[in-house]
Amino acid sequence: RTAMDELNDIQQSRSPALTVGGTVRTRQGEEGLSKLTDIQAPVEYRFPVGDGRMALRATPVSLDAGTPGSSYDASSRFGGGPVAALQQAAGSTGGAGSQSQSGVGLAVAYESERLQADLGTTPLGFQHTDINAGLKLKGPINSEVSYSADVSRRPVTDSLLSFAGVRDARTGQTWGGVSATGGRLELTWDNGDYGVYGYGSFHALTGENVASNTRLEGGGGLYWRLMRTPDSELTAGVNFTGIGYDKNLRYFTYGHGGYFSPQQFFAASVPISWTQRSGRLSYLVKGSLGVQRFKEDSAPYFPTNGSLQSAAQQAAIDAAAFGLTSNTNGAFYPGQTKTGLGYSLAAAMEYQIAPQLTLGGQLAMDNARDYRQLMGGVYLRYAFHPYSGPAAYPLTPYRSLYPSN
Repeated sequence: RTAMDELNDIQQSRSPALTVGGTVRTRQGEEGLSKLTDIQAPVEYRFPVGDGRMALRATPVSLDAGTPGSSYDASSRFGGGPVAALQQAAGSTGGAGSQSQSGVGLAVAYESERLQADLGTTPLGFQHTDINAGLKLKGPINSEVSYSADVSRRPVTDSLLSFAGVRDARTGQTWGGVSATGGRLELTWDNGDYGVYGYGSFHALTGENVASNTRLEGGGGLYWRLMRTPDSELTAGVNFTGIGYDKNLRYFTYGHGGYFSPQQFFAASVPISWTQRSGRLSYLVKGSLGVQRFKEDSAPYFPTNGSLQSAAQQAAIDAAAFGLTSNTNGAFYPGQTKTGLGYSLAAAMEYQIAPQLTLGGQLAMDNARDYRQLMGGVYLRYAFHPYSGPAAYPLTPYRSLYPSN
């Protein structure tokens, strides 16, 4: 990087800027349960403070999961479970209701060369609202080794249940809104041509009327810069990840969290990325392909309430006797072990339309952690001081307050 590159970076970072955008994320799944459409319209005003930058953020969010199916099998796996499903089948109660939530998240953040901090909320207006905050320190240990350490409390955005919380209209039960609280430490050795990194983290997961859980994660990898110029870089590597949760709470009856939580998860992948700047255009393309394997324990329908679990077990037996279901597991979700391909593909770009206006966009798709999801977004950034230098490089796409987990 030349002195002019550094000067351009400083000029851009010291200019106040307003960014507005919109993103759409969809997760495939079962109607009313794991399916999710997530629409966000983030707004950020960023301005210099001391040696760093302050940001004020507001993010309207709209979530829709649809309506749980009316059949016994579908309705028994939501909220009140088999007892409510039997009552629904008998016509003594209505359906579980359409599952959607909307709200506006607020946050303030500060960022400098070695410090990042933010404090805010999950969207106000959701069934359950919580604190969203983080503190991250990073920097060099010596000329080749660096560290990154953070503590945070973040929402789990796997589903409507985990992100916002839900309500079963048949029973009046409300639950969900899961947050992960904990820390992460990462060390990296990099000699300029290639590098090695490793990390570990621990988080406690809690939510309203949801069983508590813990998550332990570790991983590492290698990367090589196969090609490098002042305006482009091609990088490839190998990555390994291991995750373990104490409880399997992936389901949607009362007390579950609606988030992927295997007792064992292992993934090995080969990531590759290409980033380039050409005049006023900067872009990034990256992807990975590998193998992932996970194991989930069986789980009761009601992990937080023994009496509800006993009643559900009897209702499940009755439903099988009435011919409403062929399920032989009663009020328990069966365990499973799966092995398959894991993939991800993402692209992002920024183009300087005018000295004070930049257009950006991004697309992504993946099946990470047993969910297939698509995401797309666009944003406009208005700088209050004109800038005539080249596009930002390397590109860091604008992200909302609540990225996918």
